[in-house]
Amino acid sequence: MGKDVQRRSKMVLLTTRLGNFWSDHPSTDLLAIAIVALHFIEVVKWGHGDVLSWSPASNRVAVYAAGAGVMSLIAGFAGTAIAQYGSSSGPIVHVLREMYGRTIRINWISITSWLLVSAFLCIVAMSIDGEKTVTRGSQWIFEIALAIAALKFVRLVFLFNLILKSVTVDGRESEQPSMPVMRDF
Repeated sequence: MGKDVQRRSKMVLLTTRLGNFWSDHPSTDLLAIAIVALHFIEVVKWGHGDVLSWSPASNRVAVYAAGAGVMSLIAGFAGTAIAQYGSSSGPIVHVLREMYGRTIRINWISITSWLLVSAFLCIVAMSIDGEKTVTRGSQWIFEIALAIAALKFVRLVFLFNLILKSVTVDGRESEQPSMPVMRDF
């Protein structure tokens, strides 16, 4: 049983260290570009895995437009999370701001700015796509935007969860006994 506890402790420590590194370095999300590059090599070298090759230009442009809309919407959700963080005033949120305020701020800026860059890349993909283009760089631009947006969304969920947990704990600590409810006699 002792070895099992040690193994679990090591896993928790490793997970915590990786999570701390990831949260302290929002630029790690740009590894999405490397993932897309590997996919590009797979498509060029082996000729399979080309997700949008079957789709006509009008469908691809619609997908790019939907991507831009969803990415902009997610950036708007980031604004909601930032407002929640900014308007919270409990002791746990205060400590969170004191200890991790700079890191949280860097993460919010990274999320918002890269989601908007990704939406812009979708618009660029829409503008350069066409039936006669053979290489379709537009789909690779879109895939890069999509990969970055997906990783930034994971980061957004992580931060939003952190804020909601802090606000929930602060709310529980400040709850006052409720007034008795009048019952029908």
